[in-house]
Amino acid sequence: MKVNRDNLPALCILLAVLALNAWALRAELHSGGVDLNDNVVHFRLASDMAGVLEHGEPGEPGEHVGNPLDFWSPEWSLGFPLVRVYQPLPHLLVVLAYFALGKSVTLLTVFVWIRFLSLVLLPLSFFAMARCFQLPPLTAAAAACLAPLISTPQLYGLEYESYVWAGFGLFPQAVATHFLLLSLGFACRALRRGGSATLAGLMLGLAFLCQFVYGYMGALSVCLLALVPGAAIPRLERLRRVLWIGAVALLLSAFQLAPLWMDRALINRVPRDQAWKSDSFGAGQVLEWLVTGQLLDSGRLPILSLLVLAGGVVLGMRFFTPRGVDFAGKFAVLGAAFWILLFFGRPFWGPALWLLGVTPDLPLHRVLGGAQVFLIVLAAIGLAAIWGELWRRWRLAAAVAATLVLFYPMVRERGQFLDMNATRLQRTVQAMEPASRSLDALVAAAQERGGRAFAGLATPTSWGPSFRVGAIPMYHLLAAAGIPTVGYLSHTMALTSGVMLSFDEKNPAQYRLFDIRTFIVPAGTKYPVPAFLTPGAVFGRFQIFDTPANGYFDLVDVTAALPVNRDDFFDTNDRWLKTAGASRRQHLRLDLPGGAGGALSPPDPNAPSPGEIVSARQTGEVYQAEFLAARPAWALFKMTWHPNWKAWLDGQPRETAMLTPGFVGVPVPAGRHTLLFRYQPGNWKLWTALAGVLAVLLMAIAERRGPRLLQ
Repeated sequence: MKVNRDNLPALCILLAVLALNAWALRAELHSGGVDLNDNVVHFRLASDMAGVLEHGEPGEPGEHVGNPLDFWSPEWSLGFPLVRVYQPLPHLLVVLAYFALGKSVTLLTVFVWIRFLSLVLLPLSFFAMARCFQLPPLTAAAAACLAPLISTPQLYGLEYESYVWAGFGLFPQAVATHFLLLSLGFACRALRRGGSATLAGLMLGLAFLCQFVYGYMGALSVCLLALVPGAAIPRLERLRRVLWIGAVALLLSAFQLAPLWMDRALINRVPRDQAWKSDSFGAGQVLEWLVTGQLLDSGRLPILSLLVLAGGVVLGMRFFTPRGVDFAGKFAVLGAAFWILLFFGRPFWGPALWLLGVTPDLPLHRVLGGAQVFLIVLAAIGLAAIWGELWRRWRLAAAVAATLVLFYPMVRERGQFLDMNATRLQRTVQAMEPASRSLDALVAAAQERGGRAFAGLATPTSWGPSFRVGAIPMYHLLAAAGIPTVGYLSHTMALTSGVMLSFDEKNPAQYRLFDIRTFIVPAGTKYPVPAFLTPGAVFGRFQIFDTPANGYFDLVDVTAALPVNRDDFFDTNDRWLKTAGASRRQHLRLDLPGGAGGALSPPDPNAPSPGEIVSARQTGEVYQAEFLAARPAWALFKMTWHPNWKAWLDGQPRETAMLTPGFVGVPVPAGRHTLLFRYQPGNWKLWTALAGVLAVLLMAIAERRGPRLLQ
């Protein structure tokens, strides 16, 4: 946009909003690498990606391999290849910026700054989208002013609470919002004024790669955009352009969408106690929030909601004028209505959601973000109309005075929230300083001991949430340091995620089963420490206890086979954990749909112990053991089963199976043997991603040189 007399006030407002937003969020730059929300897992993913790119992963002798788009993460949920099925672009942006800077600053600093900028620059993306909608500069500036002022009751929308330190840490969503807004803006230019459809598809594909739901919202919103009447471009051509945009987005994101389909049987359902995430809240609750202003104005006067109403009134009045309602107004009303209706969720729409591509696994509660995008546009139209009317009647002073009156309740409430966030952050950083040396020594000891650590479960009935340094639970600190931990679910995608929370700390056999080698409590603890644990080293305020764990490998018997699917997986394994199966080293083979299956020969009940592990070692994510089997048995590898785990027995490949409680198993003969496990996904994702980028480049060239393709 060129700077001239007409748009200079809008640009000044935009710059002021960006500066104030940066000042309000400045505490986010001083977290010191201490997080207590989902940013723990997001930084670890970025760190692991950087490690794979820089160092690769150990392979066969003389082989150096590494796939930053598909690798094993042992830290989460008893192990899971999270990056294989999780949106990777925000983490890749951090890693690419880190290497582009020549590693002159730490990866953590880059992560914190990109996280910070994704919040600070949100008004700029709203402004850019509004201008692409051909809204006047002051209306676009109004959207930029209002975007940071959203407040909801912990609904995971576009409000600060979704992103800041004391909030939920939805880093991918913060980045995805920018690509969603830009995809809508560029799609508007493509469908209304003949702009580049490839550029719109590129933004949409990047939104998918940042947050699947935001890509989904962008895709449906583009379809809605094509239906808005009054375009100069004929309907058939608009349809072709929509298909072009969709093809570009699909080609770009196919490498990440494909594993979601391939691994669908291995991806956990939403936990029962969090069903609202996949179902949303129902029409009654959503309408109550809408009418009372909670969708935009939680905990304050509903000023922003009233501005939305004002925008609707303005558009209604324009409807009866010769000028009529412009495209942006129509699209804002249509988009807000559509996403609010979809936010009603499964309790209202039921199976009809399949018609819109809403699967049972889609976190439907996140579509609130789509509704808020369009509600902000409506509010901006209302605010700009108020500014214009006051300017015409009473000039600048009246417009400024009205703005101060309107904004004061919103700015005050948002300021109080950010002050609370900054205070909690500062107190935690201060609490961490005297404990930092002890924590570093504790982490080093846990890494040297290997296996998994335990510092309480993240459940209301456990002592884990109260074991804190400042505001940070110990299991967060361990996970942030890359220690595989039983306790906290940073994600629930792995089938074994719910099983992990069934760990019984009073059962010695389960320490061996889950390979929990390090039990951590405050020194001189008031927490209950099982009598069979042996006191170990003390590190300042923290103490380690030794456990009965024996490593990532064991020899076990398989007594029966049981068909399972992801719906009954948790119940099946939870029941098994409550039996004596773990203490007797008697497991079940779990046959997933489409698995190999096959007959079993259960061992004689009077048979001796199946044998013992002689030695084991770990090199990166390559695990090797030497064992002595007293008779035919099964070797148990205590990681979440995945078909990409490859096993070699005495150098020969062997088929794997899933054993309770979701671990990898291999049948072995009697005698002394060597067993090696390695996660081996291949490089097809890398090649697919590169092919998608190449295809998009070719489509961009074709569009530029042959515009008739879109006519």
